[in-house]
Amino acid sequence: MSRIAGYFNTGNMGVDTAPIFRDMENRGKYDALIYTRDELISFSSGSQLSELTADDSMISFFDPSMAPSTTHLSGSGADITVVCDVDLYNWDELCNTQGSIFSDTMDNGVDFMQLFLSDIFKRMNFEVSGISQTLAFLDSSLRKLRGVYAFACKANDRIYLARDLIGVKPLWYDVSEGLAFASEKKFLEKSGYTEVKELSPRQILCYDLKDDTVTMHEREFLSQLPEVKGSEDDVRDKLLALLREAVSVRVPDEDFGVMFSAGIDSTILASICNEIAKEKSVSVTCYTVGLSGEVSSPDIACAKRISEELGFDLKIHEVDLEAVEEYLGLVVPLIEDASVPKTGVAMTMYAASVAAKKDGINVLFAGAGADELFAGYNRYKRSDNINRDCLKDILEMHEVNTYRDDTVAAFTGVSLRLPYLDERFVEYSLAIPEKFKMSESMNKVVLRRVGEKLDLPKVITKRSKKAAQYGSRFDKALTKLAKRAGFGNKTEYINSFSGE
Repeated sequence: MSRIAGYFNTGNMGVDTAPIFRDMENRGKYDALIYTRDELISFSSGSQLSELTADDSMISFFDPSMAPSTTHLSGSGADITVVCDVDLYNWDELCNTQGSIFSDTMDNGVDFMQLFLSDIFKRMNFEVSGISQTLAFLDSSLRKLRGVYAFACKANDRIYLARDLIGVKPLWYDVSEGLAFASEKKFLEKSGYTEVKELSPRQILCYDLKDDTVTMHEREFLSQLPEVKGSEDDVRDKLLALLREAVSVRVPDEDFGVMFSAGIDSTILASICNEIAKEKSVSVTCYTVGLSGEVSSPDIACAKRISEELGFDLKIHEVDLEAVEEYLGLVVPLIEDASVPKTGVAMTMYAASVAAKKDGINVLFAGAGADELFAGYNRYKRSDNINRDCLKDILEMHEVNTYRDDTVAAFTGVSLRLPYLDERFVEYSLAIPEKFKMSESMNKVVLRRVGEKLDLPKVITKRSKKAAQYGSRFDKALTKLAKRAGFGNKTEYINSFSGE
């Protein structure tokens, strides 16, 4: 739920940070830490900052309940500063293996990440190790982490930027003059940058403050995936075991929610979450959203039926046309994409996140990635190599889906968790023979077999895919609103909210 930004060696260009502070203040209660060359500034309102020299600064915005410690790094004896947006699932486990510097009283992943990176760079001999060796060591160290992250680390005279290998947590940068980076593209563009790029999840960027040079380290991921062996039952059972484990490490020690469309992906997810929540003595609520009206949306109608049959705790959030229009005014500028499909999906994510946050839910599970892993889209029927296309889609998810989803969830103060995008689960799923994914009459075959193993009703294991914007009927709402407002099509109507 954190957002980060930073600027170094920007020279004559200058940086206006006020738009970022105003944007964050509009989102609700956020505190911030600003690391400058000379001091650490803590504040809870942008109005407290009458003057700020942004150059050579790193900024971290965070929920006040998750305030990072500033004591760990100040006592490290090294010139190392970290800002990060993390949701780590094994940090407490790693504390027991990383050495005595990791305090028993540490209680969040942000503190762990600061110390983890500080420890990495303190152990590196910068006089002996070249930049390539340093980046390789950083890469290998990051692979110990289980979770999603984006960070910037200033270590001596270099800045390092990296994110999780799938790219769930976003990170953007511009090196046209010095280095600028931020969690959201708009933060940089509003500060005057015009050559903003998204950092690839399979790269680590290193910026040398003295030489004003950039080095990119390529991270190997999903390059060698030998096809798994065994029968369809063997593959199904292994897949279920991996998914259970991916869910288990993500279930928090507090009540949480699941985005529930009553499709095969979300029903499997809700079923496993329900099972593990009982083991951990927490409760899980399924959230289904849709357009209000005389006839319920397909997702709501199916969710009611399935929840009653499977014993899920279900909350329905119906939205009328006026509320949809209100949501659009927030969501379209937020996701920085006025395309009809992305807006429709973002609206569903936003409505579910708002409903969950209203109930005091801080963690929301979603089924993102299942369609890409198991050939869930109709276009896979035309593929001459399904697994190759599944791999391509997974590697491009950070460009297509995850930025939208993380940004919308973070805006509402909800942490999004995506078990289908667990790295171990992804690696196994992409190596499953395509005959277990697609048949002449059905897609996501092996995932449906997982549903059968979980004793899900046939109405779910046989239910065809309906995209979120159609199952919720938000696409229909866009059509009605565009017509009512006098626009020729939905795209023109959505663009009217972009502020361009």
